[in-house]
Amino acid sequence: MSHRIYVAMDVHLKMILAVWQSGRGKRRKLVIEATAEGLEKLVQAVGPGEIWAVYEASSCGLEVHDRLTARGWKVWLLAPTHLPHSVESRKDKSDERDGHRMLDVLVAHGELGTKLPWVWIPPRKTREDREVVRRRLKLGEKLGQIKNELTALLRTQAVVRPADQKKAWTLKHVAWLRGLVTTIARPVAAVLSGLLEELEFYQAQIGKLDEQIRTLSEEPEYREPVGRMTELEGVGVLTAMVFLTELGDPNRFSNRGSLGKYTGLTPNRYASSDVDHKGHISRMGPHRLRKVLNQAAWAHVQHEGPWARWYAQVAERRGKKIAIVGLMRKLAIDLWHRARAA
Repeated sequence: MSHRIYVAMDVHLKMILAVWQSGRGKRRKLVIEATAEGLEKLVQAVGPGEIWAVYEASSCGLEVHDRLTARGWKVWLLAPTHLPHSVESRKDKSDERDGHRMLDVLVAHGELGTKLPWVWIPPRKTREDREVVRRRLKLGEKLGQIKNELTALLRTQAVVRPADQKKAWTLKHVAWLRGLVTTIARPVAAVLSGLLEELEFYQAQIGKLDEQIRTLSEEPEYREPVGRMTELEGVGVLTAMVFLTELGDPNRFSNRGSLGKYTGLTPNRYASSDVDHKGHISRMGPHRLRKVLNQAAWAHVQHEGPWARWYAQVAERRGKKIAIVGLMRKLAIDLWHRARAA
């Protein structure tokens, strides 16, 4: 056995349970607060040496990773869905059991070379840029909810949009909605007025973030890839920035197959004996990526081109749903090549 020290941590917002093992020595356990002082206490308890550590990726963030990496530890985040689970472990779960289970996986990787189900950790700059882009997508969803509430309110009040307003949510349409506040029943008018205030608020916030994302897209690491990606029909700056920030380093994918798995656009497969069945797509990886790819794919088929013709042929044979997912995968691969082009 090597002289490494293996550490597994079950990380929570307020506390961390750590178990570690050095050589063939006995395993030790320590419960600390999830603070800088608590992590320093763990570092002192584990001691010096070549230290490998793991914990599960969660909403607790990457502060633990960053602090321990700065102290010279080699730290991995593990994908919870890829860790081995027994029937017993599912029925008898505790923080300490989880810690020992992760430690078993880490020791097996270090001593026997077994696979470690780790997730890629992007640089801090990429993480910060992601926050801006993800917030923009979230605001877009909230704006859509407000629009749906406004539409539903008008429907319940039997209010029909004038015939000269062919499109909704234009300046003319919103002005008409404001005018309704003085003509409909007072209780309903209060609801309508509140929804319109929310609509204006989210539109203003989205405008600010769009400007921030445009500025971000002009930074050296994004300028050329975004320029190449937006040459495709249906792909705008927001889609390109979502793709780049969610992907991180495009060169970490060795081929289109690994990219397809990351995007969750490859089918689940069951192969045994003479059976080889492919099912629905896995939906693994960031859902935001699939969201913008779906929007871009539908926009793309509105334009004449080889992909639009391919979509039409597949949709006729196998249905629109399968065809659009196939186009999303094609689009992802093309964007990946454009992102990594020298």
